[in-house]
Amino acid sequence: MKELERLREAVYQALDARDWAAARTAIAALAPLVPTEAAGLLVSSWIESGDLDAAETALEKLQRLAPQVPYTQFLTARILFGRKRYVTARCILEQALGRGGIAPAYLEKLENLLGQCCRELGDSRASTAAYLAAAEAAPTPSLGALEYSSYLFNRHYLSPEAPEVERQAAARYEAFFRDVPQHRWDAAEMRARQRAHGPKLRVGYISPDFREHVVLCFSWALVTGLDPSQFETVCYMTGPEDAYSRALAREVDGWRNLAGVSPDAAAAAIEDDEIDILVDLSGHTRGGALPVLARRPAPVQLSGIGYFASTGLSAVDGFLGDPYLDAGDAQKAFVEPLIVLPQSHFCYRPLHDVPVAAELPCQKNGFITFGSFNNFTKVNDDVLACWKALLDRVPESRLLLKASIFDAQEGREAALARLRAAGFDLSRIICRATSRDYLQEYHDMDIALDSFPYPGGGTSCDALYMGVPLVTLRGMDHGSRFGWSLLANLGLEELCADTPATYIDCAAALAEDKETLEALHRILRPMMQRSPLMNAASYAQGIMEAYRMVWQKKSQE
Repeated sequence: MKELERLREAVYQALDARDWAAARTAIAALAPLVPTEAAGLLVSSWIESGDLDAAETALEKLQRLAPQVPYTQFLTARILFGRKRYVTARCILEQALGRGGIAPAYLEKLENLLGQCCRELGDSRASTAAYLAAAEAAPTPSLGALEYSSYLFNRHYLSPEAPEVERQAAARYEAFFRDVPQHRWDAAEMRARQRAHGPKLRVGYISPDFREHVVLCFSWALVTGLDPSQFETVCYMTGPEDAYSRALAREVDGWRNLAGVSPDAAAAAIEDDEIDILVDLSGHTRGGALPVLARRPAPVQLSGIGYFASTGLSAVDGFLGDPYLDAGDAQKAFVEPLIVLPQSHFCYRPLHDVPVAAELPCQKNGFITFGSFNNFTKVNDDVLACWKALLDRVPESRLLLKASIFDAQEGREAALARLRAAGFDLSRIICRATSRDYLQEYHDMDIALDSFPYPGGGTSCDALYMGVPLVTLRGMDHGSRFGWSLLANLGLEELCADTPATYIDCAAALAEDKETLEALHRILRPMMQRSPLMNAASYAQGIMEAYRMVWQKKSQE
């Protein structure tokens, strides 16, 4: 028994360290004692290291040893998911779950992967239900918190419920941290720290997306724009770095990579750095740092930019917003107070510079091309019905869609089946897979169409920067009003509709008005560059005032 435990420990240590050669050597030693367990670990190690061909070969042995074991079915589905065969993977997972009697540890894995498959296929109700089931089955609070974050994120693909209901759903996240020790900062301690630091406030930003990522387009000015005579800036990267990471690191006072570090250790490092204001830029997105904030390593903690709804944590003292996102009853959906910046809640900085097209696509094609480069999961049945009515309204028009669902044949077929069921003439649909040089493809689009209730973010800004006007639907909450905030800050609120019917009217009218359309393609980029959306100095001033305000308020409580 001792030998078995020693070998298991060696396997898991090597897997945690991502030392694949050592892991497979230990798995080979483990195989004579527990052959099925070792076969499963071998498959998993090949998947984790990114070699799906080797994983499939190893899977053959596992399927011979234990074909009906839930873990075998999970690994089979994982390989299929890695190959973007979401339909087949979903079928296998649903069959496994349908048999029942599954131990919680395996149930969590199966439900999580089912959620991922359904999300990719655009079945948001099924994905949301699966993530919630995974959270409820999770054997540990930390894993439950991870699954519940996925659940909260996926709720945004669905029509929002009443603000109070959304707030309650977010607030349940805190229960996963009820036993986590938290630093209790008081006003006296904050004032003592300020005396020690002098006039400067030390601001820390934490995110897995300080890299070539859409969030960096929105956060570069936030991170680099603070007045160095008033603030010190430290970045906490929680993922792999690239050239953009290294460029950002040169612009700040401090840089730490906390990838793979436990929340306890990360919180301790931030506390040791004596950060006054810690700003989370990922919320409930993948790789997020909310478990770190739950430990409250800084006296003041804020969130925003990378996520668009309440974190649910009472340890977060404010959420960044603006007058458009946070009009009306927006505060009712948030646990944390909203910090309403004067104009825009972000400042856009494109990561790539691509020239605007010299002419409208319709001038060379002879027809209008509407388009969306949004994640296809955002394209629900209501959106499809709206777009179908628009194509019917504008004869000979086309719809250009570019998304990861079109990267592989099985996903492409599933997406086309949805389009066909919605009544589209597929000869008027242009489907494209993802690519690194996607900005260039805005040259093929006359008018960008936003999704709802989950609007575009980076894709919307990119479209406008590339000279393509955007038609959006004004939502009812913070997260669904991004398009409105974007257009209002540009002075183009007339492109923002209040109902699907007026959305269609707006897009159709723009398609018919070639003179206005051509003018917009020509002037949109300079409009953006002159607007609050790209005014880094004005944005930084608003942010610094907000930081001073929230620090002063907290230090007087």
